[in-house]
Amino acid sequence: MTVRISHRYGEMSMNENAIRKLADSNERLNIRLINDFAFKTTFHNKAALTGLLSALLDIDPADIRELEIRDSFLPGEYAEDKEGILDVKLVLNRDRKINIEIQVLPFTNWEERSLFYLSKYFVEGLEKGTPYKMLDATIHISILAFPLFEDGTWYSVIEFRDRKTHRLYSDKMSLRVLQLSQLSKATPEERKSEIYAWAQMISADDWEVLKKMAERNEYMKAAVDELEKINAEKEKRYHYLMREKREHDEATIRDYERGRGLAQGKAESVLELLEEFGEVPEQLRASVLGQHDMNTLKAWLKYAAKAQSLEDFINCIQHR
Repeated sequence: MTVRISHRYGEMSMNENAIRKLADSNERLNIRLINDFAFKTTFHNKAALTGLLSALLDIDPADIRELEIRDSFLPGEYAEDKEGILDVKLVLNRDRKINIEIQVLPFTNWEERSLFYLSKYFVEGLEKGTPYKMLDATIHISILAFPLFEDGTWYSVIEFRDRKTHRLYSDKMSLRVLQLSQLSKATPEERKSEIYAWAQMISADDWEVLKKMAERNEYMKAAVDELEKINAEKEKRYHYLMREKREHDEATIRDYERGRGLAQGKAESVLELLEEFGEVPEQLRASVLGQHDMNTLKAWLKYAAKAQSLEDFINCIQHR
C-alpha cells in the first residue's frame, strides 16, 4: 500500500507524534520531488544533478565535468544584512556558480528575492583588491509551482541585454524560471525536450509515473533511486513528512488570512454605505467589523445598499 501525503490529503492534520509513528511504519509513502526536502536530498546526488542541469542549461551531460555542491547557507556580511538558504548551491566546472530554489506556495516579490540571491552569490567570496574580471558567471534557477508570468511561457531564460539592440551586456549574471503550473502551455515540439521531461518528473505526484520516468535515462534513474532511499530511511521519512505538514500549515494560514482580508474589505464596504446616513454607532461598527462570514457580509452589503436609514439596516440584520 502506498500512502499519499500532501496538503491535499487529510493526513496532514496529524500531530508530530502521529507523523513520527507513520515515519517509523512500513507504509510506503508517495514521495514527491516538489517537496523541498526531497528535492534537496535528491539533487545532492551528482548523477541526478547532472541530468537536471543538462536540461535546464541546455548543455550536453558530457560537458558537465565537475560539480562542487556547496553549503546552501548565504551569510550576510553585516548583522543587518539579509541571509538566505538555497535548496541547491553549486559550482559547475569551477567557473560557473549556480543556485536552485524550488517554491510551492505563491511568494510575493519573487523577482526581487531571486535577484537578491543572484547578487549575493555573484559577489560571494570576492575579496578586497580582487579584479572584477575574476567574478564567476552566476545563474539563479527558480522552479515554481505557482504562476509567476501569465504570458504563456513555462520556461524563461532572463539575461541582461540592451532594450533596443538586444545586445548582451554581460553573460556573468542570468536567471532561469521553470513554471510547473504552466506546463500545459508547452508546444508539441517543447514536450519532446529534456527540460519538459524533468519538469514533469518534478511535478509528478504518482510513484508509478516516477518509476516509469526512471527508465528514460541514467540521470532520472539516479533521482528516483534517491527518492527510494528517502522512503527506506525512517529519519528521512520523518523530515519529509514534517516538511509536508509545514507546507500544509502555511497554506492553511494563508487561506485564513486571505479570507480575513476579504471579509475586512467587505465589512468596510458595508460601513461606507451606512456612513451615508450619518455616524455609525460604535456597537454596530464593531459588530460589522467583527463579522468574518462572507455569506453574512454579502447579505449585509445588500441590506446596506437598499436600506433607507441606519434603523432600517439594523432591523434587516436582526430579522435575517
